[in-house]
Amino acid sequence: MTDLKKVLITGITGSGGSYLAEYIVNNHPEVEVHGISRWHSTSTPRNVEHFKDKITIHECDLIDFSAVFEVLRKVKPDGIFHVASHANVRASFINPLSVMHNNVMGTANLFEAIRLSGLKPLVQLCSTSELYGQVDPKNVPIKEDCPVQPINPYLKWLKIS
Repeated sequence: MTDLKKVLITGITGSGGSYLAEYIVNNHPEVEVHGISRWHSTSTPRNVEHFKDKITIHECDLIDFSAVFEVLRKVKPDGIFHVASHANVRASFINPLSVMHNNVMGTANLFEAIRLSGLKPLVQLCSTSELYGQVDPKNVPIKEDCPVQPINPYLKWLKIS
């Protein structure tokens, strides 16, 4: 973390993003923390209320490529923590295409905006063990080369590619 001077956290007002931001603020005060939060987010700004004066939040929907590109242009982060997504597996059964569009295209827009911006940040992409599905006991503990066998629409797009 000492090499990072300015980080951008996608989904900063969500559960994971807010905990990460709080950790960085409390343990690495030399790092400038920026975050992306959708204007129509279902997560609450209360998650960052007690340290909001130590972070900068940018309203941005990752589905809007131009907005993502503009945030990157302004912030110029040297580290990006991508933790934004629809993380509700139940919602993926009810609205699978919406969840897939948000999670896949939001990530694609972020990566394409990074590429086109010419920035070279360290990128950490957060995921879930759900993508491995029912894991064969011989593959425990799970390693990154474990076969991907998603069992719900939340992660079915991985099987397609």
